[in-house]
Amino acid sequence: MSLRNSVQLNRKRKQLGSGEWRILQRRGLPPPCDAGYNEGWALSGPWRVLRVGSDPRRFMIKAHRITAENVDALAPLYQRFSESAKPDYHWSYDPVDFEPFKKSIAAKILQGYWVEDTSVDRPVGLMLYRQEDHRALEINVIYSELEDKKTILDRLIRLFIADIRDTEGWDVVSYAMLGKQEHFIRSICWYGFKPVGQAILNFDFMDTIALQILKQQKLELPGPEYQIDTWKPEYAGEVSQSVFESFSKSSDAKWDPRFRTLTGTRKVVGALTYGMMGKFLPACTTVALKDGVPVGFCFLVQDDVTSGNIPLIGVRPSETGKGLGNLLLQACIERCIDDMLAGNNSVLKITTTMDTDNIAAIKMYRRMGFREEYNYPHVYLTREKALAYQPGKWC
Repeated sequence: MSLRNSVQLNRKRKQLGSGEWRILQRRGLPPPCDAGYNEGWALSGPWRVLRVGSDPRRFMIKAHRITAENVDALAPLYQRFSESAKPDYHWSYDPVDFEPFKKSIAAKILQGYWVEDTSVDRPVGLMLYRQEDHRALEINVIYSELEDKKTILDRLIRLFIADIRDTEGWDVVSYAMLGKQEHFIRSICWYGFKPVGQAILNFDFMDTIALQILKQQKLELPGPEYQIDTWKPEYAGEVSQSVFESFSKSSDAKWDPRFRTLTGTRKVVGALTYGMMGKFLPACTTVALKDGVPVGFCFLVQDDVTSGNIPLIGVRPSETGKGLGNLLLQACIERCIDDMLAGNNSVLKITTTMDTDNIAAIKMYRRMGFREEYNYPHVYLTREKALAYQPGKWC
């Protein structure tokens, strides 16, 4: 340390209030995760001062595994979370009642942790996750009733990573940080998670402006060899190939390993068409054909009483730049509206999720009358990063 910085540090020490801790760390290194802190720059040189210990409650926060033996104590906490799941955490549906939740915990279909504040002797947060068949661990929610988000997250993620290191059958952890969970984005990258921005867009059938925008679209097929058809079971094989070619290098493949192989995309298409991801609407699902062979797709499922969702839309790389995506999307919306007016479905709004940096796709949706509802971060953690994680160090 230079003489100038040493003098500055001594002056700063004289200004410190009694009873406060100070930890000096090299610039660029993360703070110790188990301490909790309020950060402030004190020096102009290569040192920084971290104020630690201003809130003694952070040392009273403990995380525990949820088990069949202690789950009953979480009933009031789970009830409070259930009431806030849709308005504060943007869940599209209400969580299951507490009794089915208990059975899921006992059967280890659902796993998780709860956070205890020992100063008041009650649960103040929980984290729920499940292991999917496609070698992914899906974090469903991290719920906190404390303002100290860093400490809550640290207690939960440390225990989570320690447990999953010895768990087989997974390659990646996926976590959609919806609603209030977006506050965790400031700290979760310390543990090796990588973020991808996501945008939720929707088309409201009751929005007259959106309907006018849709009607104004004058689109034509790129050639006589192309046509837009609705879903037929015989398209499944070629559509699975199209999904693989379209999504194998997308951000979706980072947190869903199924998109990395043709076998996996066949499972995705099967899950969609068999209603495992919402009520499948074959009359509204559109397929682009070239000489009778599927080269593009736009799936539509009904995930709520009045809400539809486009989980997948794309064309093969060899067919990009021809306007097929616009044609597929337009036909999907128009068929859904016609189906609704005929009384065959009750959809009044279509939603979709898109990477925030996929400007071309977002422009396509806007041209069709979609509006952006909100953005959120989606983070993922690879198995390699989880194994390499060391508390107190960047991963």
